[in-house]
Amino acid sequence: MLAGAAVAGLVFGIAFDGDSAGGPAGPATEAKLSAEGWVACSQVMAEGEVVSVEEAPEVGRVLLTVAVTDWFKPATGEKQARFDVVDPAKDGAYPRWKPGEHLLFVIDRDPAAYVTSYRGDTIAEVRRSIERALPGAAGRACTDGGRGDV
Repeated sequence: MLAGAAVAGLVFGIAFDGDSAGGPAGPATEAKLSAEGWVACSQVMAEGEVVSVEEAPEVGRVLLTVAVTDWFKPATGEKQARFDVVDPAKDGAYPRWKPGEHLLFVIDRDPAAYVTSYRGDTIAEVRRSIERALPGAAGRACTDGGRGDV
C-alpha cells in the first residue's frame, strides 16, 4: 500500500520518502519534490534481481549486489553492480533484501538515506513514472541533497 502511495506521489508531484520495504519516511516528506526533481536528486535508479547482500565494512551498511536488467539513471551500467548502502534492517524497521528478489530501486545522492525499493505490481507503475520524468530531469540540478525543491 505504501509503495502505491509513493507512486501516486511521483505522478502528482507530492512529496514522499519511503516505500514498501526500503526505508522509513524521512525529511523529504516535508518537501515538495516533483517526479523530475526526484529523478534529478537520485544517484541510481535501476531494476534487477538481488544477487547478494553482505555486511559492509562500516556498521549499519551493506553491500547490495544486483544483476541489473534495466538502468534508468545513469542510463547504462554494469550487468552486475554492487552498491554500498544503508542497511534497511539497521533499525529493525525493514528486512534486508533477499537473493533472488526482483526490485526496482532508487539510491539517493545522500549516502545516509535508505534505498527506496519497489517490488511486485508496483514496479511497472514506478518504471513508467521514472521514464516519463527522465526527459524533464535531464540537466536539472539537485538542491539541498534532494530534500528541497529543485
